[in-house]
Amino acid sequence: MPSVGDNSRGIISARTPFTLCFDAMLDSIQRGLDSKTEGAEVDLLYHRAERFYLKLALGGLLGLILLIGAFWGGHGLYIKWQEKRLIRYATLAIERGEDRNAALAARNVLELNPSSVSAARIVAQVAEKAGDQSALDWRRKIAQLEPKSVEDRLAWARCALQFNDVRTTRRALSEVNEEGSKTAGYHAVAALLAQAQHQDEKADSEWAQAVALAPDDKTYQLQLGTLRIRSPNHDQHTFGEAMLSALRNDPTQRAAATRALIENALARKENAARLLQWARELQAYPGATFSDQILYLDFLHQTQDSQFAAYLTELEKKSADSPVNLRGLLGWMSQNNLNLLALDLVKSLPSEHLEKWPVPMARADIHAGLHDWRALENFVTAANWGEYDFLRHAYLARALHMQDKPTASGREWAAAVKAGSDQSDRLVALIQVTSGWKMETEDLLWALSKYPAKQNDALYALCRIYAKANDTRGLYRVLLRLFESNPSETSVENNLAQISLLLHADPNEACRLASDVYHKAPSNPAYASTYAYSLLTRGDAKGALQIMRSLNEEQLRDPSISAYYGICLAAARDQSARGFLEAGRKANLLPEEKSLIDKALTNLDLQRPTR
Repeated sequence: MPSVGDNSRGIISARTPFTLCFDAMLDSIQRGLDSKTEGAEVDLLYHRAERFYLKLALGGLLGLILLIGAFWGGHGLYIKWQEKRLIRYATLAIERGEDRNAALAARNVLELNPSSVSAARIVAQVAEKAGDQSALDWRRKIAQLEPKSVEDRLAWARCALQFNDVRTTRRALSEVNEEGSKTAGYHAVAALLAQAQHQDEKADSEWAQAVALAPDDKTYQLQLGTLRIRSPNHDQHTFGEAMLSALRNDPTQRAAATRALIENALARKENAARLLQWARELQAYPGATFSDQILYLDFLHQTQDSQFAAYLTELEKKSADSPVNLRGLLGWMSQNNLNLLALDLVKSLPSEHLEKWPVPMARADIHAGLHDWRALENFVTAANWGEYDFLRHAYLARALHMQDKPTASGREWAAAVKAGSDQSDRLVALIQVTSGWKMETEDLLWALSKYPAKQNDALYALCRIYAKANDTRGLYRVLLRLFESNPSETSVENNLAQISLLLHADPNEACRLASDVYHKAPSNPAYASTYAYSLLTRGDAKGALQIMRSLNEEQLRDPSISAYYGICLAAARDQSARGFLEAGRKANLLPEEKSLIDKALTNLDLQRPTR
C-alpha cells in the first residue's frame, strides 16, 4: 500500500494547468498580502515615530511655555515685592523728613509699575511740600487711576487750591459722587474754596457742616473758630473766640488756636498785657516754632519788658546753628531798628555760619537798615550768592541807586529782573526784597500775576498797594483782571461794580454787577451799599434809601456804610444825612468817595432853610 507521503507527492505532481494557474493566483494574492502586511508594519513604525517626535516637540513647547510662565510669574512676584519694599521705604522716609529719598524710591516704583497709585501719591505729596506745581498733574493722574476714590478727588481739589487753581478745584469737587459730597472732608474743601474766593458766608456754612459731620475733628473747629473770630458781627465773633479758647485745652490744637487769638487781638488792638500773656504761653508750648519765639520777643520789645534783653540773648544762642532761624532773628532786629545790635551779633559769629544761605541776605538788610550804602555795595559786590545771585543784583542796584549812580543801578536792576522773571518763586523773592521800592514792586507784581499759581496773590497785593495809595484807577485795573480770572467771586464783583461807578466806567455793566451781587447776598451791607449807590446814579433815590434802610443799626454805624447811607439821605434832601456823612469821613475812603461826601454836605447846606 502506498504510503500517504507517496500519495501526496503523486497528487501534487499530477497538477493540471488549471490547478497551476489557480496556485499562481493564490501565490500572487499571498505575496500581495505579505507586501501589505510589511507596508502596514512600516506605516505603523512611521506613525509611532511621528507620534513620538510630536509628543517630544509638544512636550518641549509645553515645557518652554511653563518655563516662560514660571519666569514671568516670578518676575511679576519680584516686581510686586520690590514695589511693596520701596513704598514702605518711601513712607518711612517721609516720616523722617527725607523727602528727596522718598521721591526717588517712589519714582523707582513708577518705573517698574507706571500705574502704582501708592507711588504716585508719595510723589504728589513730596511735590506739594516743595511747592512744585507738578503735584497737580500727579493728583489728576491718581484721580483717573482711582475713579471711585472720594479722598483722592478731594486731595486733587486741595492741591489745586494750593496753587490757586480755582477752576480745577471746582472740577475736582464736581466729580465727587453724591455719597462723597455728604462727608465732612468734602465740606472742608468746599469751605477752603469759598475762602479762596473771599466768600465768608459760604465758607462759614461749609465749615459748620464739616464740624457737624465730624464733631471730634478739632481741625474743623479750629477753622470755623478762626473764621468767625474775624467777623464784624458781634455774636459770630464771640462764638469764634469761645471756640478758639476751648481749643487751647487741646494739646494738638492749642498752638494754632493761640496764634489765631493773638492775630485777632492785634487786628483789634486789644489789651497788650493779654497779648503778652498769650505770646508767653505760646512760645513755651512743645510745638512752638521759632517764629512764635520771635513773636514773644516782639511783644517784650514793644512793652519794654525787663525780660527783653535776656530773651534776646537766649534766641541769639538758639539761632546760631540754624541759618533760617538766624536770618529770622537778624531780619526782626533790622525791621525794629536794632541794626547795630544785629551787626554786633554778626561780628561775633564764625564765618561758616554767616556764609550759609539765607544769612547773607539778612546781612545785606542790616547794611540797608543802617543806610550804609557803600558798605552794602562792597558786601554784595564781593559776594557770590549762587542760585540767588539775582537777589545780589537787586541789593547792588539799590545800593547804587541810593548813591546817585542811576546808570549802574539800572544795569544791575535789569540783571536782577532778567534772572528772576523766569520763575515765579524768584519773582516773589525779588518782591520781598524791594517791598520799599514802590514802582519796582508794582512792576514785579504785574509780572508775577502772569503765573496762574501766583496770580491771585499778586493781584491782591496790588490791590493793597493801590488802596493804600488811594489810586482808584490802579484798583480798577487790578479788579478787571481779578474778575476776569474769578467771575464767581462776589467780593471782587462787588468791588469792581463800586469802583466802576465811582469812575463812571461802563456804568450800565457796573449797575448790572451791583444788582447781581446784591441779590446773591442781600444781607451783606457792603453789597447793599453798592447796589443802593448804583440805583442813585440812575436817579432812583427812593429805591436807594429803601435798600439802605433794610440794614440794621449796627451795620449802618460802620463808617464805610454810613458814608453811603448819608449820600443816599442827602440825595433825598434829608438833613439827618449830616451825622452819617461825618461818621463816614472816618472810613478809609477813596478820593472819589470823599468828593461825594463833600458834594452831599454842600447840597445839604444849600438846602438848609434860611432864618
